[in-house]
Amino acid sequence: MTVDFDRTAADYGAYRAGFPDEFFTRVSAMNVGLGRQRIVDLGTGTGALARGFARRGCIVTGLDPARAMLDEARRLDAEAGVQVTYRVGRAEDTGLDGARWDVVCAGQSWHWFDRPRAGMEVRRLLVAGGALAICHMDYLPLAGNV
Repeated sequence: MTVDFDRTAADYGAYRAGFPDEFFTRVSAMNVGLGRQRIVDLGTGTGALARGFARRGCIVTGLDPARAMLDEARRLDAEAGVQVTYRVGRAEDTGLDGARWDVVCAGQSWHWFDRPRAGMEVRRLLVAGGALAICHMDYLPLAGNV
């Protein structure tokens, strides 16, 4: 299936909820998202996960194949007053330097990847003892919601 996320970037930026603060508190207890960690966010989209880690003092690079999603991420980062480096690329072949990253993460995106190839790329990217964080959240249905 081919999906053109460039066509939906504005909607993602306007309507998709980011990860809550409690998420970042929980993963920090697992040594993920600690200040000054070098993090690469695969399939970053509008940068929700990347931005959350940047707010906590991490040095973050977000990677996504959809240029418009990255443009939206930069806009949202400017509003939030954080800085993330964004690059166009794919999880399976990032083009990033190997053995440099403390954490590789993917928020709401791992299912889009060729997982065996992405896993090999993650292994190449991480420093010894680094962590892979595959992050997902569900939305709670409330009475009266669509």
